Amino acid sequence: MKAAVSCCKVSSGLVSYRWISCSSATSSMYDARVFRDPILDTNELRKPLNADDERNFLFVKSMKSDETPVFYRDHVIDKLVRVCIKDGKKEKARKNVLSALETIKRRQYKAWLKNESSPDTAGEANKVELDPFVIARKAIKNCYPLMKLQGVTRGGTTYQVPFPIEQPEAEFRAMKSMRDICRGRAKHGETHFKDILANELLAAYQNEGLTIQAKQELHKTCEANRAYAHYRS
Repeated sequence: MKAAVSCCKVSSGLVSYRWISCSSATSSMYDARVFRDPILDTNELRKPLNADDERNFLFVKSMKSDETPVFYRDHVIDKLVRVCIKDGKKEKARKNVLSALETIKRRQYKAWLKNESSPDTAGEANKVELDPFVIARKAIKNCYPLMKLQGVTRGGTTYQVPFPIEQPEAEFRAMKSMRDICRGRAKHGETHFKDILANELLAAYQNEGLTIQAKQELHKTCEANRAYAHYRS
């Protein structure tokens, strides 16, 4: 594949170019002959390796920081932290997200205690989800958009054409929409960002809230523009 010129520098009458390769990486720091992929699932880690498993006698690659199978790390939560970063303050974003999860945990525990203490609602206590990570994952999944609008120009006119969306992008768009809604409400002084995020996650867990409404509005707009679907190709 051809390389591209990134910049040109003129010095003492001479012109020098710096070339940037556009080809994909052909090698890795891990030799494929002696390194194997790590086990990322906690349940699989507890099981003994098979006798013919190559990881018994070969090296294992290092895990990525957001793939470590420990109880306090979660891929969705780590991605939500990265989406919520503002002005490069990652620790502040992490603190806000974890504080929102703590608020969810406290509210769900109070609901569980209330149902458990009453004989009429004792059976409902088992239906209360106490794990905030499970609630956050389901809430964000409920906010996944199925379609997106993308501008396509035909004959000098730009049409908003609905396109199907892949799961990683749908996850990012759901988080971004929730983040923007929470920031907008926090900017108007309603309450702190972490409290608004906790409310929005709990609402989305029940298929309610502003983020769910934004997703539904997007689907309605995509449905209204379905006549332009033939412009995709």
